[in-house]
Amino acid sequence: MNKEFEGKYAIVTGGAGGISFESAKILAQKGLSGVVLADLNIEQATESAKKLEEETDCSCYPCQVDVSKPEDIEHLFEFALEKMPTFHILVNGAGVCPTTPIEDLDADKWDWCMNINLRGAQLCMREAIKTMKKQKYGKIVNISSVAARIGGIASSVSYAASKGGLLSATKSYAKVLGEYNINVNAVCPSVIKTNMTANTNYSAAGIPLGRLGETEDVAEVIVFLASDASKYITGQGIDINGGSYMN
Repeated sequence: MNKEFEGKYAIVTGGAGGISFESAKILAQKGLSGVVLADLNIEQATESAKKLEEETDCSCYPCQVDVSKPEDIEHLFEFALEKMPTFHILVNGAGVCPTTPIEDLDADKWDWCMNINLRGAQLCMREAIKTMKKQKYGKIVNISSVAARIGGIASSVSYAASKGGLLSATKSYAKVLGEYNINVNAVCPSVIKTNMTANTNYSAAGIPLGRLGETEDVAEVIVFLASDASKYITGQGIDINGGSYMN
């Protein structure tokens, strides 16, 4: 593979597995010099970091982070700058996908989802731009969802609202940060085969490409948005759904 990310450093939340880890893996294969894999599951993050270091030349640093806690997010970015000279890429992938029925969606359940999926991503962006603005360079990619476009059906109202809010925040950040050469984009996947969807009854019915998505289907787009090939793309939500939703 080419080494287009050589000399670049990244922070990936939810980085222990799924789409986030797949994104970190492809970045590392393409020359990324260092990455922090931030995740609540520190055991899995440590294992994933070890695997990446064995397979690539990328230095990998696991960090335990609960993105619903602002103090954990502050520590994450302090940790990143202790381990790496800087960072150029932020992938906001930490998230939850509750299926709580509307009738059971009380204030606590609503806040739990929002604090992880939306507030956590917002606070990560807020911390990231302190460094990115100084260096006048940055790539932020947020993992939203097709639910941001069409609302939740199997997923809860809180999930759809959090992902819709994240898509809106992506556009707002992009407008403010363009002058600093910081690109802010989102991906909006439909059902992707991950641990989060492993026990669901999703099928490929109604998907023109005839299959459910794989993690690499999303990760490849995230890597593109993190690259200089996307330097004139910002404020966008890229749909990745096999044709099941066409905007």
